[in-house]
Amino acid sequence: MAVKRNLVCIDGVIGVGKTNLALKLAAEWGTVTLLEESLENPYLDRFYEDPDTFAFPAQLHFLMARYRELAKLKQTSLFERAVVADYTIYKDWIFSSINLPDNDFTIYEKMFRDIVEKVPEPDLVILLQARVDTLMRRISRRGREIEKGIAREYLESLSEAYNSFYFTYYNGPLLVVNTDHFNPEDSREHFSRLLAEIDATGQGRRFLGTA
Repeated sequence: MAVKRNLVCIDGVIGVGKTNLALKLAAEWGTVTLLEESLENPYLDRFYEDPDTFAFPAQLHFLMARYRELAKLKQTSLFERAVVADYTIYKDWIFSSINLPDNDFTIYEKMFRDIVEKVPEPDLVILLQARVDTLMRRISRRGREIEKGIAREYLESLSEAYNSFYFTYYNGPLLVVNTDHFNPEDSREHFSRLLAEIDATGQGRRFLGTA
């Protein structure tokens, strides 16, 4: 199946499976991938150790790095082929909304509003969801040293922030996929259903995997 969209972005909480799905969709469609390099953020490990001190520089680093990558899509010939990204620029706002104190978030939000107008809007956002228990198991299974200290309470807050943001997201088509019992990464049947839902998603929103 040929993809009909220039930019498909996958979003969701830590450990929900964004990168694996992005790679699988790109392989299916023969498209370019745009993958975040979160572990290259020099403040990330210090943020997990001391969030009060390092949340603001960590979020600014993420924002500028993702802005530079997404802005390239307007400036180069990359858009001659479709792109599948494992993040959205909105991800930065969601994380900052729970990680930053009010004064820092006010400064951050002004920068975000200027930046978000300079990057392309996704032609489709795929929001992956899962219960916190599922997320904790997946994070533990992939065994990243930097993620070992992630608290259940943090994932709960992050999940709530994601749900709140996308409840009022109307910038473009949105496909919400619950992955607790829906596994497009390993099941060809599930992956085929996902492809069909992507093809059927128009200007509104659709839901998959909730039954």
